[in-house]
Amino acid sequence: MKKLTLIRESRRPRNIRVLLEKSSFADTLEGVSSVLIKVNLIGFREKYGMTSPEAAAELVKFIKEIKKDANIIIAEASQTAYSEGKSTEEVFKRQKFALAKREGAELFPLEKGEYEEIEIETVEGRRKIRVSKLRADLIISFTPPKTHPVLVVSAAIDNIAFGMTHPEDRHLLYGGKLWPENPLPFYKYAARNVVKVVKHIGPHVGIIDGLFGMEGRGPISGTPVFHQFATASRDFVLLDSLTAALTGTEPEKIEYLKIAEDRGLGHMDYKKFIPADRIKQIRFPYRLHPASMKLV
Repeated sequence: MKKLTLIRESRRPRNIRVLLEKSSFADTLEGVSSVLIKVNLIGFREKYGMTSPEAAAELVKFIKEIKKDANIIIAEASQTAYSEGKSTEEVFKRQKFALAKREGAELFPLEKGEYEEIEIETVEGRRKIRVSKLRADLIISFTPPKTHPVLVVSAAIDNIAFGMTHPEDRHLLYGGKLWPENPLPFYKYAARNVVKVVKHIGPHVGIIDGLFGMEGRGPISGTPVFHQFATASRDFVLLDSLTAALTGTEPEKIEYLKIAEDRGLGHMDYKKFIPADRIKQIRFPYRLHPASMKLV
């Protein structure tokens, strides 16, 4: 698979097909028998802040064309569903993820699976959080780009860390408060914790479906942006750095990206792979979450 791939495409699911072909994604399937696709389904109504069911179905279809016998699991633990006493199964149903199921994927609500504990840091000291034990030969983070009150930009790294953490423990992941209006006491803890969880899980490929993004009060209550890009990489730091740049924020100002690079999860220098004029063509500055303006 190519180090970093960026395309511009305004049609779905063609955008996913073109991205997978141009990135040589098929190379990652060699020797693979199980695939875990971690989608982002944060709620019931936030359509543009969630992974598209059509896009997910196209990804499953592409994998099955190459690996007919691959065991593919689409997994998530929806925060809004959990908060409302409901199941991610209901979100899968409402968001029409039957499309992906028809292509051969299993839909799995992570909150019903097994978890293991890891220790993280919060404003009140060290605590333990539960992280999903679900693994596969190939773990894919598949999400749209969004703004975030604590991390500034939510992309492939946060999708893994947030979604694979038990919903009851996610406030601890972010340092002690889930969506703080004042993120200053929390963001350094959140950045370190997010990186620790991702390093623990060890995902393999990140895919950002930027046909639509979310600006403003993301990652739930923001405003949709018709951005028309898609990007993929095996280097999650590289991928999220490019995503930050395309959405208008310098990656060097984002704490979790600096920590992730320092801890060996990847590199931030996307400019080595994507020409400056290409970035300029696709870049669209998102309005940041009001809280995160204090951080950059």
